[in-house]
Amino acid sequence: MARNDRWADYATIAALTLIYLLLPTQNSTLDAWYYAACVRHGHELLLAHHLLYNVAGWLWVQAGQAAGLAPDILAAVKALNALAGGASLLVLRQLLRLLLPPDKKRWLWLLLAGASFGVLRFATENEAYIQPILLSLLGSLVWVRYQVNGQKPWHLVVAGFWAALACLFHQIHFCWWLGLLLGTGWYAGRAKLRALLLYTLPALLVPAAYVAALPYWHLPLTVPALWRFVFHDYYAGTATGSISGHGLLLSVVNLGRTFGQVHGSTLALLRLYPALWLAAVAFLSLLAYGAWLTGCSFRQRAYQPAVATAAGLVLVRIHLLILVLHLLFAVYSEGNAEFMVMMPALLAIIAGAGLPWLPSRAVATLGAGLLGWNLAFGLVPSHYLRFTNTGIEPGSALLRQIQQEPTSWFLLDNHNLTLNQLHYHTGRAVGPPNVLPAPTLLVQRPGQSPAQFRRWLRTQLRSGHRVFTTGLDGPQLLDRAQLVYGNQNAELLQGFRTEKADSFPTAFGPYYLTEIR
Repeated sequence: MARNDRWADYATIAALTLIYLLLPTQNSTLDAWYYAACVRHGHELLLAHHLLYNVAGWLWVQAGQAAGLAPDILAAVKALNALAGGASLLVLRQLLRLLLPPDKKRWLWLLLAGASFGVLRFATENEAYIQPILLSLLGSLVWVRYQVNGQKPWHLVVAGFWAALACLFHQIHFCWWLGLLLGTGWYAGRAKLRALLLYTLPALLVPAAYVAALPYWHLPLTVPALWRFVFHDYYAGTATGSISGHGLLLSVVNLGRTFGQVHGSTLALLRLYPALWLAAVAFLSLLAYGAWLTGCSFRQRAYQPAVATAAGLVLVRIHLLILVLHLLFAVYSEGNAEFMVMMPALLAIIAGAGLPWLPSRAVATLGAGLLGWNLAFGLVPSHYLRFTNTGIEPGSALLRQIQQEPTSWFLLDNHNLTLNQLHYHTGRAVGPPNVLPAPTLLVQRPGQSPAQFRRWLRTQLRSGHRVFTTGLDGPQLLDRAQLVYGNQNAELLQGFRTEKADSFPTAFGPYYLTEIR
């Protein structure tokens, strides 16, 4: 039986890893294009918020090129994340093997964690969230071994090393490191100070790495320069934090979206492919069946043991603390969905070890339902369909036009995505100054207003400068931008004559490049 369970574990991990590898998104985010551009051209490899992520991608690509391969850089770094996702499941399996009794199936929890949309999304994209999860899970694995194998000192040092290294791949994993630190102090017995010192010693790597990165950015070796570099994204305004009703609402929504994909494209996909209603009905049926099984088992929970193993109680408490720390930081970051991607792995640990009354059939049902839903409405459409199209491709007419007409203005939806694609294709880190946001966002810049925008537009047209926009007549997906801004671009351009100059096809209809006259 144990051998069959082992093969089920490995089969689940292999199947999910193949999904990650075979279904990379073709709708990469602006950050994904930027990181790929940095790796491709060796620009800005040491970014403050995730210091070593681009370095790992650059080393991966260099190794491939040394082996005689000439991969597409964006595809190559996505493949690295896919492999990291599979490796994370391997480490999670080892953790569950230490915690669950022999009669409990691990592959169910591996399926549930690996099929959650947050994991699927970032294991098929060039974003900096999967690799640090692998490192934090390694830290937890060694930390648990410290608890169950006689508290050997070197286990604490190794656990601290992996947890600290995760922070260098993304600063958000400080929460995971802190949770293990607090657990170390709580469960260390009499030698608390010694245990804390052993765990924190490898954390010196973090400030040392940031100090070593200062010359790369031509910054002085001073404490103020180090402080501003470590918290660069907050000083630059690209990372913010606050507690608000809007942030709490987003936190609830994005926590749900961490497990199941719900997006503005969902309704559009149902209209485009009505057969997907079958997938929706199947998912809801599985969800209802799993909930019914869980409810029945919940009523019988008094007859189940409190936790799966003695070590399980320790692990549940500490990883529940880690989950709460991560969730609080995500809420503080205005419900940032990216900061919730570690939730599926943490919940698999906590629920697997702490809720032994959960029926295996319910966990399997939910895992299968999530996998089917997220494939149908997430990975498969994102891999095969084009949701957006900026028109920026090697040799494309728009790319040539932007480069050859420096006096023309291009007011583009998601202009930062366009700028990062230009960086990737041209190698020039500084984007052309004639690429600006669409009118709706342009008027929100400091000191701007609709009246000032119209005056500027008339001045440019009188001076003979051509002005183009992609903010008119494109597909209207029910996403956040549509809900917030609606059709404001058309309202701002009332009184001007417009003429379609080019079009860029997507699965939901063409985007148009429109000239304003």
